[in-house]
Amino acid sequence: MKLFNRVTLSSSLAALLLAGCGGGGGGGGGTTSPSLGGVAAVGAPIVGGTVTVACAGGSAMTATTAAGGTWQVTSSGQTLPCAVQISGGTAGGVANTTPYHSIAITFGTVNITPLTDLVVANLVGSAPATWFTSVTPNGLLAVTPGQVAAALQVVSDALGMTAVLAGANPLTANFVPTNGELLDDVLEALAAAGATHQALLALASNVSFSAPIGFNFLNAYATVVAHGGGSGDGSGAGSGTLRVGISVAGQTTTFDVAGVDAPATQSEFCDELTADPTFTGIGASGGGTLTITSCAFSGNVGTIGANLSVQGQSLPYTITYTYL
Repeated sequence: MKLFNRVTLSSSLAALLLAGCGGGGGGGGGTTSPSLGGVAAVGAPIVGGTVTVACAGGSAMTATTAAGGTWQVTSSGQTLPCAVQISGGTAGGVANTTPYHSIAITFGTVNITPLTDLVVANLVGSAPATWFTSVTPNGLLAVTPGQVAAALQVVSDALGMTAVLAGANPLTANFVPTNGELLDDVLEALAAAGATHQALLALASNVSFSAPIGFNFLNAYATVVAHGGGSGDGSGAGSGTLRVGISVAGQTTTFDVAGVDAPATQSEFCDELTADPTFTGIGASGGGTLTITSCAFSGNVGTIGANLSVQGQSLPYTITYTYL
């Protein structure tokens, strides 16, 4: 019995790695370089895709998405805002042939999805791929947080997903592409709502964006939720809910994973996780080493202590699993 969702864990810790290594403030030393990173997904994560980051100042940066669609680049003096593109890779075992785009106003988390692609289309008033290839430093410097927020509002209203998002920002929210995650379910529903991405992209570049006839996001979302998601990578076998809390560098992220049963013993809890190469390889995917320092399970709560050494820093993690 799989007690843990490997994609969920690796994605989540990689997202927290961004915060711990300078992606979003907090304590720590003053020598840490800021970073950009997040998740690239279409519902299923985009694995092995090439992420290119072009900023208003400084050289372009590139990264390759890991398991769970996670990616990260570390700034060497680049100036915000930054335009972000992913191309290639695979999603759900199928080649990804569509480039998707996003925009970073601050260092930290920036996701790349079909939804962020639509936001960029509305923001720049043209096809994101065309904009990305010709964007200039002055063009990026002209982008304001207010403009990005306005474009997100236009897109979410037009697609009928504002109430479902309930304030969650698909550009910057930490999430994992697995069944039962809000943003993952939103992406699954977007793909099944009755219009191709290219059709929506052409409409989204208009200021007065409205969804095409036959598009129904809310019906698709209800179906996705009722069936536990679509092409995500949830465990899918259990009947319980796992609440994961990850704390690092003074920041804590909590999320729920559906369909996960509780372990029967501490041995069962600890042995599977410590033997999981996807989990223990997270450090290598971030350019460092992850060491598990402690493991305990009592009642319905398991706790993992881990230490991540990366870029000359040592970051202690505490990961709590509560089986509801």
